[in-house]
Amino acid sequence: MSTLLDITEDLRALDDLLYEVEGDVSDPKVAEAVDAWFAELDSALETKADNYAAFITELLNRAELRSSEAQRLYHRARIDQSTAGWLKDRLKAALEERNVKKLETPRYRISVAGNGGKQPVDIHDPEAVPRDLCKHVPEHYEPDSDLIRERLADGAEVPGAVLQNRGTHLRIK
Repeated sequence: MSTLLDITEDLRALDDLLYEVEGDVSDPKVAEAVDAWFAELDSALETKADNYAAFITELLNRAELRSSEAQRLYHRARIDQSTAGWLKDRLKAALEERNVKKLETPRYRISVAGNGGKQPVDIHDPEAVPRDLCKHVPEHYEPDSDLIRERLADGAEVPGAVLQNRGTHLRIK
């Protein structure tokens, strides 16, 4: 069985032969041979091209199906993540309400842990914040949260700003 490349090479060889006889196929034996060769090549080319087209179509259909399934699974994963987040919030609230910081179950260690990082600053009145605690942004001054946090942490009062609790999160191990 010949490949599509073989068929193309055969067609080029035939083209070369016809060029050599300057396209003169007046001899009935030459014309008959060329016709037979074309019929064989056309049949093989048609079969090969048909099989290629079928395979390409199958790949495109499979890709579309997989893409659709991936979107469906992505949507399901987002629903699962959202539901898990909601359930974690509910469990954390229940443990905090009962003042339970750690809980050991047969399968898990559950704890309500404090959030790390910088302590949040609530700048409820940016206009009241002193100018020396602001950074200059073109056209205006904007409160500098890091400077304000530092001053508040040192015990100083900053008009228009207060430190907030870091908050907590639920850890399941």
